[in-house]
Amino acid sequence: MVSKSLIPIEDNRRTLAAQVVERIRQAILDQSLPPGSRINQYKLAEDLKVSLVPVREALKELEAEGLVSITPRRGAFVTEISFDDLDELYYARRLLEGEAIALACRRLTDSDFITLAEMIETMKASTDQGAIHPFMQQNRAFHMHIYSAADNRYLYQIIENLWERSELYRYRYMFVLRNADVIHREHSEILNACRAGDAERGRQLIHEHIWHTRNGIHAHLVNDFSQPAADANQET
Repeated sequence: MVSKSLIPIEDNRRTLAAQVVERIRQAILDQSLPPGSRINQYKLAEDLKVSLVPVREALKELEAEGLVSITPRRGAFVTEISFDDLDELYYARRLLEGEAIALACRRLTDSDFITLAEMIETMKASTDQGAIHPFMQQNRAFHMHIYSAADNRYLYQIIENLWERSELYRYRYMFVLRNADVIHREHSEILNACRAGDAERGRQLIHEHIWHTRNGIHAHLVNDFSQPAADANQET
């Protein structure tokens, strides 16, 4: 499938490599480069007005994030989405983020609680305005602020990588799946558990929060995967 043209690189304030990674990542998330599609590296370089070197470096980085698969002698492909991948990904997130919040509950400060409460209010404003992209960034910042308090850089890095991989699903499905009020309520309950220093409650709430999202995405994937078959039946 031919990709849409990407906007050329113009901003010199950041390194070229970082900009190329960001542009290709965004094209994958908004499905300008659809799941399963072969990535034409020459076309990307032409669209971005860069050489092949930063494109190839970017694809290696995106492979590490799980957004791209590189096969020798075949090339680079956007990672497919599937039920099995979704289940494995969210199961791993559930386990690791549960441990991270349990550790964080013992270390978060009053200053952290003020910051987290402000983040929740900012997220509410974004959902009220239907601002999807800002909400997703704020949602991620809320969770990562908590996990950073676990004070375990290896655990944090793994969770960050899993979140990058999750974006392939979350970017497309979050707002059509879940009521914003439910998300905000769950965030508030998570914050209350952290304030109370209740590690077990925090772990339980994070488990439920992540699994609710997984269940919603799963239901939407069922609809997505069944739609082509329904369309084909109508044509016959």
